[in-house]
Amino acid sequence: MKKILILGIIGSFVFNTSFGQKEKLFKYPFVNQTEFGVLFGRVKNTNYYYPGYSSYWPSPTQNGFSIQNVASLSLQTFNGFQVRKKTTVGLTTGLDLYSSSLLVPVALGVRHVFYEKNQQGAKLQAGLDAGVGSAIANAANSFETVKGGVLLNPTVGFKFPTKNGSSWLINFGYKYQYMEISQIIQPTDIYNISSTETRNLKRFQVKLGFEF
Repeated sequence: MKKILILGIIGSFVFNTSFGQKEKLFKYPFVNQTEFGVLFGRVKNTNYYYPGYSSYWPSPTQNGFSIQNVASLSLQTFNGFQVRKKTTVGLTTGLDLYSSSLLVPVALGVRHVFYEKNQQGAKLQAGLDAGVGSAIANAANSFETVKGGVLLNPTVGFKFPTKNGSSWLINFGYKYQYMEISQIIQPTDIYNISSTETRNLKRFQVKLGFEF
């Protein structure tokens, strides 16, 4: 462990020394973007019809679907380094709440400023995150298991620089998340029923945040 730490310190020193001898392309090599957002979408709910109980319990006369609008919360943080003057590459993680399931995104991300009138003015920025959503933060449940999957999140928005070198952020995006939910058979379940449901979650996204 000590050898790894020493090698890391030496590597960091060599890296900083070599860059210090060259002209810097950017002022702040490390970039953090932390954003709070809302995920908007529509979900399809299945309406089941049970003929044996129809005279005792109000229900539709046949199986069908109903569409419901949903909105959920999202917290995201992107940490990376500027590889070019207008391009930053890094890692994105956070928390996404989908109904009763909580997923942790883990994705590679890129942020690129594709238009700016001047260095102090507002900037147009595009972003892309690609990775997976993990169910590690989902509450343990003996009746149900949740598994995350592929995550894809393109965005476009604005950066509003401040006098101290930071920026306010407003971003709009589209988030795709694959998720699998399995209902587990219980020994006391007289019906002995289990099921696995796959979901392709598609959400429009509005995010507000801060960059430093």
